[in-house]
Amino acid sequence: MPWIGTNYLHKMRSRAFTLLEIMVSVVVLSILVIILSRIVTNATTITTLGNKRMDTDSQVRPVLDRMVADFGQMIKRSDVDIYAKGLDPEAGNDRIAFFSNVPGYYRSNSNQSPISLVAYRINADTTSASYNRMERMGKGLLWNGASPTPSVSPLPSPNAAWIIFGGTPTLQTNWPSATVGDPANQNYKDPDFELVGPQIFRFEYSYLLNTGALANALPSSGIQGVTAVVVTIAAIDPKSRVLLSDPQISTLIGRLVDFDPATHAKIGDLPKAWQTALDGTTDMIRRAISGIRIYQRSFYLFPTK
Repeated sequence: MPWIGTNYLHKMRSRAFTLLEIMVSVVVLSILVIILSRIVTNATTITTLGNKRMDTDSQVRPVLDRMVADFGQMIKRSDVDIYAKGLDPEAGNDRIAFFSNVPGYYRSNSNQSPISLVAYRINADTTSASYNRMERMGKGLLWNGASPTPSVSPLPSPNAAWIIFGGTPTLQTNWPSATVGDPANQNYKDPDFELVGPQIFRFEYSYLLNTGALANALPSSGIQGVTAVVVTIAAIDPKSRVLLSDPQISTLIGRLVDFDPATHAKIGDLPKAWQTALDGTTDMIRRAISGIRIYQRSFYLFPTK
C-alpha cells in the first residue's frame, strides 16, 4: 500500500464542507424558500382580489349602463307621475319607478306607446330566489286612445298613474306592485320585474338639485328641480357571497346607512360611510367582507320637451 503523506490528507480535508458551512447553507436556503413562498402567496392573493373585483365589475357595469339610458330619458313633466322617496325616506334599500322613453316589453306590438314604466328595487321577499338582489322593470305601455277596450287600465287613486298630453290621447297604467299595493308583502312576486344585478344587495339614491345641493326628497318643483339622481350601490362577488348567509346580508344592509343630507352633504360622503362600516365589521368572515365593492354614479336628467 502506497504511503500517503500528511500534505495530501490535508488537501483532501480542505475540499469538504464543514458543519458550520452546511448549517449556514441550510439557513440561507430556508430563508430563500420562505421569501419565495411569501411572494407566491402575495401574488395569489392579489390575483384573487383582482379576479373578484373583475367579477363584481362585470355584474355592476351593465346595470349602471342600463341606468344611464333609463334616467337619461326620464320624462320630466309636471303632469307626469313618478314614484320616489320623499320627506319620509325609506329605511334600508330604496325603490324608484318612473316613465321613460326607452323600449319596454309588451306582449303585443300593436298600439304600443314609445314610453315604458321603469322601476328599480332590491327584492325583499325571503321566499324568492331573487332575495336581496337587484331587479328592474321595463314595462311597455299602450296608448289608451288607440283601442276602445284597452287591456291596461288604472286602479283607483292613489294606485293610478296618468300621463296626459294635451288631454288626448291619454296613457294610463298601474304603478308596479313593488311600490304600492299590499303592504304586508310589498308584492315582490310581481312577474314584470327581472333580475338584473344578482350580486347587488344595497341600493340607495339621492337627488342632486338644480341648486347644487344633495337632498333625499324632491323639491316643490318636483322632478323638474332635479339635475341628477345620485345612485349608490353595494355589490359582492359570487365567491364571497357564498360565505355569507341571507341573514348576514340583511345585517349588512342595515349597517350601510341611509343617505342623510346632514352628514352626506357632498357626493362621495355616503360611499365613505359605507366603507367605514364594512371596515368595522368583525363578526363576519373578513375574506367575504373584503369582496364587497361600493359604487356611486350620478345619472343626469335631460329636460323633456
